[in-house]
Amino acid sequence: MKPINAITLSGFTLTAIAIYVLGYFPFIPAWPIFITWACFFHMDGGINKNQAFFATLRHICLGAFASWMSALAVMNNPFSGAIADQLWAPVLIAAAIALLMRLSTVIQFSVTPAIIYGYALIWAFLSVPGLFDQEILLSLTFKNAIIAIVFSVLLGACAGYMNAMMVNFLCNLKLRKLP
Repeated sequence: MKPINAITLSGFTLTAIAIYVLGYFPFIPAWPIFITWACFFHMDGGINKNQAFFATLRHICLGAFASWMSALAVMNNPFSGAIADQLWAPVLIAAAIALLMRLSTVIQFSVTPAIIYGYALIWAFLSVPGLFDQEILLSLTFKNAIIAIVFSVLLGACAGYMNAMMVNFLCNLKLRKLP
């Protein structure tokens, strides 16, 4: 099968299965799965699926963890006053993003966009009303952003890996012509 056909068929099939199965687990956010799945291929998952799997997890989970820590720090502003209250979150988040970007000098964290995807995933999750709460952020439930997002990221990396395997299988499949 031609690669474009294999990619199309496997993408369609696995996406349909993922969306169907996720319907039974509404506490698992779907969008981080698909963002991670796409990131897997951005990390050369179609060429080296093993390397891409671990690189994707390493980058996105670093960003997610930094974001989760930032959220906890935002809630525990050590400064008082109107200006300090308004500046604390923007300055803290900007510093965290700058530090994450600086990590691009370390080969294991050289794909800055993937790290920022992880950072953004946590804040997107926390934008759901009621979830930006310290008690929830420290709980061992799927309402905790770090638990829900990291679990979804793991599922997304697995989906990317399965997608790469399926594409490889379909491209190497030899079909016999019927007499």
